[in-house]
Amino acid sequence: KQWYQRRVRGAAFLYAIVFGSATNIIMQMGAQQSRFLDQQQNLELYTKVNKFPQALKNRVEDYFYYQWYNSKGIEPSKMMSNWPRNLKEDTSLFMHRVLFAEWPVFSQASTGCRRALSSLIKRHGVTPGDCIVHTEDCVESIFFVVKGHLKILKDGAVIGILTKGDTFGDKWWPTEPTGKAVADVMAMTYAELEVLPHESLREILIKFPDFWDIWVKKLDITFELGQHGKIFEDLPEDLKMFIKVERMPAHNTEMIDETEFDKNDTGDDLIRETRELLTQLEEKMAKKNKK
Repeated sequence: KQWYQRRVRGAAFLYAIVFGSATNIIMQMGAQQSRFLDQQQNLELYTKVNKFPQALKNRVEDYFYYQWYNSKGIEPSKMMSNWPRNLKEDTSLFMHRVLFAEWPVFSQASTGCRRALSSLIKRHGVTPGDCIVHTEDCVESIFFVVKGHLKILKDGAVIGILTKGDTFGDKWWPTEPTGKAVADVMAMTYAELEVLPHESLREILIKFPDFWDIWVKKLDITFELGQHGKIFEDLPEDLKMFIKVERMPAHNTEMIDETEFDKNDTGDDLIRETRELLTQLEEKMAKKNKK
């Protein structure tokens, strides 16, 4: 009899565990489905109220479903907002592991540099037909293709194909303003890109001077998008100076003229010269306003 009672209690305990686990799974599935339906309805309402054309609506919905498939509606930035810095960096290193392992410009960087980079690089998913860069866009980032295929278009013709392991953008340097794109880059398939903005790169180059040499020698740009030569054509001289100064990092700005700056100048000299140039520009603008 005791043996029978123990068997019954054991079976009841096992049944409670299985039933409780199944109930928990169903509840989680229900909550996730509810979030999905809420966002789907909001998207449907948004496109309807704003009278999206069908083609654009299809693209928006395609992106929504693709992102939900990959993330299940979870926003990493919100989830990690209260995490300690070292845990955030460890998580980011893991999420960007393909980039840091397969691109020599990152795999040969110091541990501290990679940890800092991991928090600044952003992962973006794109769907077929998405135009990542348009002709004449300011190229303010460097893109690393970790999944999928992209095509490069110039005047409507395909001039190149990019795939996993390729890099495109502007091989940025702190003393050069950003260039304008000379071609369109469009997704052919679902693709994943790792994106490093120039502003974030500047921050890294200041904090980790040893990364400069690696950046110059190891970064291999598959397709150079930026065009620097014709950005400022047909502009008044004072406007050229103003734009060029504004588009350069303040910590390392060169003199705005046709001659090369002295390679031995220090950063302080360059900043001083830039301030003098801005003062001259303000005086010119003030004189014009008086006239």
